[in-house]
Order: sequence, then C-alpha cells, then structure tokens
Amino acid sequence: MILKTLLDGSAEKYCSKCDHVFFDAPSPAVIIGVIEDHRILLTRSVGWEHPYWGLVAGHIRTGESAEETVVREVREEVGLEIFDLKILGTYARNPDLLMIGFVAKTRYDKIEKSQELEKASWFSIDEELPLRPNSIASQVVEKIRSRRK
Repeated sequence: MILKTLLDGSAEKYCSKCDHVFFDAPSPAVIIGVIEDHRILLTRSVGWEHPYWGLVAGHIRTGESAEETVVREVREEVGLEIFDLKILGTYARNPDLLMIGFVAKTRYDKIEKSQELEKASWFSIDEELPLRPNSIASQVVEKIRSRRK
C-alpha cells in the first residue's frame, strides 16, 4: 500500500492494484455523565498516576449500539441503572478514537465499583471538578452544565 493525495489534499492509504482508498477506521467509544439530582459521578481508573478524575467510558463492542454500550458500561463499572439517556455530541482527539458523549440520570446513588476502578464518587456538578482541563470529560460536563441552566 502507498499513500495517495486526494482532491481534498489529504494523504490516504491507497492500493494501486484494486484502485481503492482505505480510510482509517477509528475505534468508537462512549463517555457518560451520570447525574443524580445536582451531582455527577466521577471515576478514577486503577493505575492512573495523575490527580484527575474522569467519567464512565468504554468501547463499543461489535454488534452493540452506542446506547447499549452506555447502559452496559455504567452497570459494569459502577453498578447503576440509568434512564433518560441523551446524546451530547461527538469528540475526536486523535485518528484512532471517536467518542460519543452522553448524559443519563439515575435514581440510585449507591455505587458498586468494578475492579477496573480505583475510586468512584459523587461530586456536586456546580462546583469545580477534578477533571483534566480541556479533556473530553470536562467538555461533556460543561455541556451538561449548559443544558441545566
């Protein structure tokens, strides 16, 4: 395979034998802001060395919809059932990953964290949160905040 410059100026993988352009296929994933009243659920994965927290997130499995992934990931990571699921937008930080942001509500606040999480806890959505600045998680939280006003 070689690189071919397309009319839009991008250089893409190209097979001269079959005359086919191969575009990179990003791995789709979801990121979810789980809210309960005025609180949002934040998590810390095992092994994180930085001080920041994040949101529940995970990759979409083959044959699974993004919405099904959200329900599964929230249940697996923190043991919560969710409702009122809404899409917030899409986020692409690099060519390998496409994240679909969601917000969902829960009626329960008892967290049953999985082994892949070091911590999971509720935080007031109206206060400053320990999220990495300009991260996808912080963008999702800002979108949730703007919809609450």
